[in-house]
Amino acid sequence: MTDPRGPDTPPLWKFDMHVHSVYSGDSLNEPRDIVKSFERSGVIPLVCDHNRTAGSEVVMHELRTIDPAIPAIMAEEVMTQQGEVVGLFLTGCIPSFLDIRDTLDAIHDQGGLALLPHPFCSFRGSTLWEDYRAEVIPAIDIVEGFNGRVVYAKDNAAAREFAERNGKPISVGSDAHRPRDLGRCWLELEPFSTPGELMRSLRAETVRYRVPDGKTAQE
Repeated sequence: MTDPRGPDTPPLWKFDMHVHSVYSGDSLNEPRDIVKSFERSGVIPLVCDHNRTAGSEVVMHELRTIDPAIPAIMAEEVMTQQGEVVGLFLTGCIPSFLDIRDTLDAIHDQGGLALLPHPFCSFRGSTLWEDYRAEVIPAIDIVEGFNGRVVYAKDNAAAREFAERNGKPISVGSDAHRPRDLGRCWLELEPFSTPGELMRSLRAETVRYRVPDGKTAQE
């Protein structure tokens, strides 16, 4: 697909906004596997491990050694009392099993962004409880519109419809827990460095996503 911005603009970044490392406890992805995947595919991986930030720090340090233009984003997939939420651009680890509203406050108090992962996934118990979606959506910055580990396409479609209905930009994540799942899906978006710039990039008309079946969709 031709880049509508013209020939003299910086290339779009490929960005997988949901990856797990061995620091999650349920993932087989060593930090070196994640970094090698980036070197091979060019897909920037955002590590957001379960209830810890160490893996995110290790991988981001290695990525920035390779390419200093990659922003330093400490991220965490936090289990709350009502289900999971991802914090981006964190300055410290968010405690787990707080009330979802307190967790969202803690993310924003750190100057971070709150991403709602796999909001309609029908096969895992960590999805945010349905009764809380409407209540907390004003405090959500980004909705995960495609998750590579969601079994049913209709669940990802429901997430995108939910995001559109509430005026939220979407993210794309492989949710990779194994090396073979790394670099299989990504957003293509304008380079950024700050939370505000990321939000503008996610809302830009040029943003696209690529998913494992090889189709590219304009958002």
